[in-house]
Amino acid sequence: MQGALLNVNGIITDLDRRQFAAWQKVAMYEYGMGLPGKLAGDFKGLDRNAALDRVLAHFNASTDGDARGDLLAEQDRFYGQVLADLSEDDLVPGIKRLLVALYDHYVKLAVNDPAGHGDEIIKRLKLDEFIDVVGTKADATQPYQFLAAKLAVPATGCIALVTNQADLKQAAAARLTTIGIGGADQLAGADYRVSQVGDLRYQMLEKVWEDTHEDK
Repeated sequence: MQGALLNVNGIITDLDRRQFAAWQKVAMYEYGMGLPGKLAGDFKGLDRNAALDRVLAHFNASTDGDARGDLLAEQDRFYGQVLADLSEDDLVPGIKRLLVALYDHYVKLAVNDPAGHGDEIIKRLKLDEFIDVVGTKADATQPYQFLAAKLAVPATGCIALVTNQADLKQAAAARLTTIGIGGADQLAGADYRVSQVGDLRYQMLEKVWEDTHEDK
């Protein structure tokens, strides 16, 4: 096992909560009324365009062209503000132990943040010494192929830690060994699955990779 690829959101820290907080600020600024907290679950896992559609639907509003771009830019500014207090306390339990173990075994590490704040987030979480490559929204169409190439590691030498079916399909198509984190309904087809990040251990990942990479 030469490389490990993973998303920032859901594996390293919870960014859905902060993205929703930024959308609440947009709603208050644009419509004079915040989004109720009970809607937070509706935004989980949405990209920014889909989240904007959800906001517009809530207020029975519509927009297009430059106005839509302005709203997305506004949300991004608010998102940058809510990231300002991000710290090591916001790490998903168990993730730093895993990243340190991978680093200590000379496994190259790449993370993906399609929202485009990955470098800032990794620095605020004090993980930058362990991470070799940070992917951005410009790389979102084929993130696993891109990250493996940036690490200069063959895809078959990498594992991907994934939390949803879309990432699982992309990682599998790129011929990475896949480790699913979450429920079996979302992650059927992963080479191995655990319930939560805290269940992951370096030795486990190495064994799964050894057992599967010959078939990739």
